[in-house]
Amino acid sequence: MKQSRVERALAGLPSWTRNEVFWLVAVFVLVAVTSWLRIAPTDQQAIWAEDGPIFLKQQLENGTLASLLQPYAGYQHFLPRLFTAGLVQTIPLEHFDRGVFIVCVLFAGFVGAATFRLTRGILTWLPARFFMAIVPVMVPLLSREIIGDLANIHTYCLWLTAWIAVARIGTRGEGIFWAVVVLACTLTEFQAVVIVPFILLKLIWDRSFAHIAVALGAIIGAGTQVYTWLNFPRGTESDEVVVLADVVVGWLANAILPIWNGDVKANAVYLAENGTSFLWLGLIPFVLAAAITLICGRNPERFAISTLLLVSALTFGGSLFVNPFWFFQFSEIEGQEWLLVLLDLRYGASAGMFALACLPFAASAFVSRVSPRLPVLSRIAAAGTIIVLFAYVAMQWPEVRTARATSEAWTPQWREAVVACEADPESVHQFETAPDYRKFEITCAGVLGAPGS
Repeated sequence: MKQSRVERALAGLPSWTRNEVFWLVAVFVLVAVTSWLRIAPTDQQAIWAEDGPIFLKQQLENGTLASLLQPYAGYQHFLPRLFTAGLVQTIPLEHFDRGVFIVCVLFAGFVGAATFRLTRGILTWLPARFFMAIVPVMVPLLSREIIGDLANIHTYCLWLTAWIAVARIGTRGEGIFWAVVVLACTLTEFQAVVIVPFILLKLIWDRSFAHIAVALGAIIGAGTQVYTWLNFPRGTESDEVVVLADVVVGWLANAILPIWNGDVKANAVYLAENGTSFLWLGLIPFVLAAAITLICGRNPERFAISTLLLVSALTFGGSLFVNPFWFFQFSEIEGQEWLLVLLDLRYGASAGMFALACLPFAASAFVSRVSPRLPVLSRIAAAGTIIVLFAYVAMQWPEVRTARATSEAWTPQWREAVVACEADPESVHQFETAPDYRKFEITCAGVLGAPGS
């Protein structure tokens, strides 16, 4: 059979350009380095949210075995506790901030590389696989409070679980590996429970050893989360009610709008002055991309994009339903009230990742359908479009305001605690984490007994 010019050109490329390991390493490095660069050096020195008062404090007080599956806020946090235990045992705790940040950016790199691997057999165009793999570092809001801390590493676990659910896993060895990964992820992210039905649905046409192993891992992890939720419920201080309309408007304002404009204060002003109708405009590129995928794609692509978009909607909605505060009643907010609500929710960053995934899906489906007739033009059009869109999204990164600068750097606090505790070993020392309202105490016995103190 005669080859096209594109096929001949691709065949003439160096072999390393088609090497799976090369691309896995390249994606890992790119996502890890980009994650590192997206957080300012001064912000890397802050301990964020639960990383200090929950994970570190309980690890020092209770030890690894007692802490690893200790419930908090209604669910399990397996990976943050596992990584905290490893850091406590291996580094001086005056450098806990650096250890946490390094572990988190390396994990982000792993998620990117894992995504590239899991797209094999779903996305047929290699550049689309690459762009899908960098989605976990692309969404502008990720840098506000998700990149670089253990407290929100569950965001990546949700993304990874969804991709494991839809992936076409080829070997038993890989099946066991991804089963272990999905078990760890479901033990970390409660909302991964919503992905289990999709995994079970896939058993209708995929009853391979690999997928059955993944299903078992997901069921065990999700079952543990449900047990924790029922027996150690998450409390709420609100009697407000969030309805479906709030979820829709909130999803548009927090997941879609910040992708196109990272300045949430400007977004709030525009909403206050113009209302919510314009929010639907930001959805147009994703609707078109989803339509292209569903029309031009193959069944694996259709199942994957449908799953990811439903996960985006279900998890964002679930986040609002279990936290029914007045400022989440987005459909009722009018005028200047928009200046008082949150438009940079981490829930929006997570949901935005799944929305942004529509673009690589569409690029791959378009090339697959059109390339037999227009091999050069189809690739140029797909590559040009996705490069321009991703570049525009990246331009929004500097617009996102950090939430970490409100805390004192960790290392000086720890060194001060060591000095104070040496003078008074029976006392306790208070530490500060970002956001600045989070303060916690560690006994001097814990401070002086920690490695490197």
